[in-house]
Amino acid sequence: MDTLLLFVYFLVVFYVLYQMALSLERKLEDRVIIHVEEDFLAEQTQAQLNCQKDASYIKAAADEMTFGKGKLKYTVLKLAVSQAVPKAVLRSPDAIALKNMGLSDEGILALFEEKISIRVTPTGQQRLRPISYLSVFVNNETKDMQVYVNWDHSSIDIFKDSNRVIRSTPNMPRDLSQPQIFSVINPSRSMNSDVTIERNYFYNPESDRMELGDVLVNLADRVEVSQVSDPTDGEKNIQPLYTLDLMIGLKRVTEPNEKLINLLVPFVFTLEIEPDKIALPPLRWLLRRFGKRNKPEGNWFWGVKARN
Repeated sequence: MDTLLLFVYFLVVFYVLYQMALSLERKLEDRVIIHVEEDFLAEQTQAQLNCQKDASYIKAAADEMTFGKGKLKYTVLKLAVSQAVPKAVLRSPDAIALKNMGLSDEGILALFEEKISIRVTPTGQQRLRPISYLSVFVNNETKDMQVYVNWDHSSIDIFKDSNRVIRSTPNMPRDLSQPQIFSVINPSRSMNSDVTIERNYFYNPESDRMELGDVLVNLADRVEVSQVSDPTDGEKNIQPLYTLDLMIGLKRVTEPNEKLINLLVPFVFTLEIEPDKIALPPLRWLLRRFGKRNKPEGNWFWGVKARN
């Protein structure tokens, strides 16, 4: 009799814990992180620079920059422009002061290095929300270089489907097939533009304007159709998201257009899905074994038949 009572007691405890676990499971919300493939970005850009003899003075590197005490993280492509007269830089009063503080010549040159920075957002941790645009930011910190952005020769690829890039402007033309004007970023200037794909626009006859009819990607939908993540294991679930191939041109202000250095900069984005987890280990164990998120095939508990 005592054995039976003990069995019933444990069964009731198990049932209560299981219901608690299911209740918490329904409140779980996956988090996502958008990454940029930094190595690929830097290697492909540098490979294109190496193929152009007039680009030998430009070096490409990709770094992750943090802002706001590490809460915001951006991957930035830096195109470093070599100094034409490095000795003159080292003789400047600011450089001499840094050298007296113990900084090496290489470190001083790196601080005074002229560079062009390009970043595309959103990146980092995101809510499960729709993304309507990609924001392209170009910062030209050189003294005599111009940067051209060719929007018509740029593309956004989603599931290997290539789409023409459209830059958002206050007065969108009704005919999007018309060529778009290059964006020019002169020395010591910057540019920030929102872009999406051509097919997301539609003409509204009531307002007589082109309006955005669809989002670029909905993160909630992407998580739903992605491979299911097990909230109880430690493996990363990283899925392809989209790619922005940004066509840019570089040249010195005094050089003719024939000297333009063309680069197709590949920003490849991936989506890391972080399943939300329950803190209490016993409840995590129950979800791993019997949770609805991980409902296994051929399991007697769920009555699910295995696929043939």
